[in-house]
Amino acid sequence: MLVYSQNIPQKQPSKLVNCLTATATYFPNSLFDNMGRIPFNAVTNCKPLPPTNEKQLRDTFQKYDSNGDGLLSKADLENAFKSLGSHMPNWRARRALNHADANGDKFISLEELDEVVKYAAKHGYVLGK
Repeated sequence: MLVYSQNIPQKQPSKLVNCLTATATYFPNSLFDNMGRIPFNAVTNCKPLPPTNEKQLRDTFQKYDSNGDGLLSKADLENAFKSLGSHMPNWRARRALNHADANGDKFISLEELDEVVKYAAKHGYVLGK
């Protein structure tokens, strides 16, 4: 259990969550004081989580193919973006569909999925948010 030496601000929870998640990976033992605490300034200055690789994002999108036909609908994209932590998954799904749907059929095929993955990675979507 981590205990902080100062109060945690409530204004930026997403940055704080990233920092708390990253503590196990990025903070060396030298940052902990003799009581097992990490000083507050160490938490606020942590590195962001590393982005997932594109294969992991691709697998996440493929997992949300609801009927298994190899095509992702807008609803499938919406569910995928929701799982990635989007605050506006409907809007993000529409934008991704407009960005990647090369043939205009309103579905994302396996060939078009690479563009959706690049779009998601460009906008900072990572697994485990």
